[in-house]
Amino acid sequence: MSVVTQPTVASTGTTVKKTFCSICSAFCGFEAVVDDGRVVEMRPDPDNPMSRGFSCTKGRQFHHLLTAPNRLTATMRRVDGELVADDPSTILDEIAARLAAISAAHGPTSIALYCGNGATFKTTLLPTAHAFLKGIGSHQFYSSLTIDQPAKITAAGRVGVWAGGVHDFESSDVAMSIGNNVVVSSLNVPGAPPGWRPKAIREAQARGLKLIVVDPRRTQTAALADLHLQIRPGQDAVLLAGMVRMMLDEEMVDTEFCAEFVTGVDELRAAVEPFTLDYVAARTGLARSDIEAATALFAAGPRGTVSSATGPDMGPHGNITEHLIASINALCGRVNRAGDVHETLALLMPDLPAIAAVVPRAFMPDNINPAANTLRSRLHGAHQLYQEMPTSTLADEILTSGDGQIRALIVVGGNPMTSWPDNDKTRRALEDLDLLVCIDVRHTDTVELADYVLPASYGLERPEMTAYNDYLYNQPFVQFADRVIDPPGDAREEWVYLAELAQRLGTPIELAGGPLGLLDAESPSGIFAKLYPEGSTRIPLDDIVSHDGGKVYDQYSNVQVIPKFEGMDDRFNVFGDDVADEIDQLLAHDAGTEGAFGPDGAFTHLMICRRNGKVYNSMVHEVPKTADGNPVQLHPDDLAAMDARPGDVMRLRSEHGAIDVVVDTDPTLRRGVVSVSHGFGGRVVGEGDVRFAAVSKLLSTEATLDPITRMPIMSAVPVRFEPV
Repeated sequence: MSVVTQPTVASTGTTVKKTFCSICSAFCGFEAVVDDGRVVEMRPDPDNPMSRGFSCTKGRQFHHLLTAPNRLTATMRRVDGELVADDPSTILDEIAARLAAISAAHGPTSIALYCGNGATFKTTLLPTAHAFLKGIGSHQFYSSLTIDQPAKITAAGRVGVWAGGVHDFESSDVAMSIGNNVVVSSLNVPGAPPGWRPKAIREAQARGLKLIVVDPRRTQTAALADLHLQIRPGQDAVLLAGMVRMMLDEEMVDTEFCAEFVTGVDELRAAVEPFTLDYVAARTGLARSDIEAATALFAAGPRGTVSSATGPDMGPHGNITEHLIASINALCGRVNRAGDVHETLALLMPDLPAIAAVVPRAFMPDNINPAANTLRSRLHGAHQLYQEMPTSTLADEILTSGDGQIRALIVVGGNPMTSWPDNDKTRRALEDLDLLVCIDVRHTDTVELADYVLPASYGLERPEMTAYNDYLYNQPFVQFADRVIDPPGDAREEWVYLAELAQRLGTPIELAGGPLGLLDAESPSGIFAKLYPEGSTRIPLDDIVSHDGGKVYDQYSNVQVIPKFEGMDDRFNVFGDDVADEIDQLLAHDAGTEGAFGPDGAFTHLMICRRNGKVYNSMVHEVPKTADGNPVQLHPDDLAAMDARPGDVMRLRSEHGAIDVVVDTDPTLRRGVVSVSHGFGGRVVGEGDVRFAAVSKLLSTEATLDPITRMPIMSAVPVRFEPV
């Protein structure tokens, strides 16, 4: 069998082509300057109605990734401990034969697939990967999504989803953002400040919006806030429980809305009774007056939303944190009512009306519907979420023998060796596999352990669509971008490799528009027609593809929300299963006091994660002006108290491990807090180089407090400094 060859892009001298950056979910619009088949410059697209000429340094450096020294261009197999290039068809034959043998010996569920962030934002991959696994009979799908924000999925499924849309930022009177530094991360969530244009915050404030930011660090976003609550790390749920209690006690909620659309209010009221303002102030380290002010300001609304990013989810009690966020929005009725205007409708969805009702459970999408996510980990009882198994359990699923043990793993666009918690366990797990296949664009520490390597194409070398953002945009916008250059060497789209393997295994890849075939690679929109068949989207695919640089479809803006239909009687449930137990655990969890954190008070600081505007987790370290180190930052007074200076090398220790780091100061941090970025370390930026703190070595997949998601604790981690 031969590997499918995709059509080439004609090279005609210097041209400028509309596209977008797919490194993260912002999908900022760009103009790619192409000279003789090479991208020589990435210019922010001033005509893109979403990003409006904004971009971060990562997007502007995107073209350097295409030719970076660690770029993968050859199909490789491991021979005598070394990766050696070989014929793609031969290697795919071998991989398929080994997958078939493992499935025959151990069952199809012994085969798993992991998608990292390098794959998550590829429009074509996630549905294809799910369909591939389903075709071979395995449910073992894992992704980076369940590493940093599974609680959001749990909350949506448990509390409910409003069919008429939430209040958008552009028309809100107040917005509360918890652990989301949008000015740097560009992470867009419903109702939150848009990440594409930091200037949008100032524009909203100019018309009267009040912004509340909850964050242990005075981030670039917090600096713009009308009220910044510089909270002690890991106490977000305590703050939110106190706000709920105050809102209910002082009748700040929308009682009329609650009477019709919310259940569990009395039970929630009883559960949060212990969270008095004095108790919350003591736990959070916030002034009682600031807690009162934030609660009153948000409750006054009348329009607005409380939202979060990954920070609260990565700390202890992330699940109850997100549940309380969803509950506050429900209690305050922060949704579009009948007669209100839904600012924008997602375009890559069926053309259904916006309805003033909670989505009936029977019609809730499978990815968030608890009834469609009933599988559990064989080892920990962790719930399936978003049609995925929790990634925190994957290493143990590999290392623990018995029925259901994972023996083969396909890693797509991910680098578990630097991005998963507990670096040592991860290595043991990957080395224990019978088969490790990596599909990636770059040579990573994980690739270094692979049996086979399949080189993938980058965003500019493939057709792409802004599929994950169309429901987050503040206008009904979608963009299709054809590839602007050809991929180098053997590089292909990830789904092509999966289709090749499926063909060899004799199993179908069934998508919404029918079975996926290799012929779908021969036209730019071939696979998109299988993903978005006629009638499945508000805008026909042909129309989307025809607009260079994307289009705002004004007919789907300012759509009036209609009353609920008879029989749509589902309600938001603010006190579902497990909530009482989770609140009890929150009350029982003593994080310690200032300077004496952890169960035995042996740790002096709490470590939080920090967004780095120049990189994206473990990605984009290899281009100019990015990999400038990962110092461990703390307040200048904290550093002085240890008789240390910026640039000193110290040992940072957690309950799980220790690493040597370079320390630096950040006066925006709360005292007692350590700030560091995840995703550093490893061969790309120098294994063992103290300038690049490899935080994963300090994190454990066993010290997990959330009983549902098995979310590993990666923020608010007790640590202390020691001399080297």
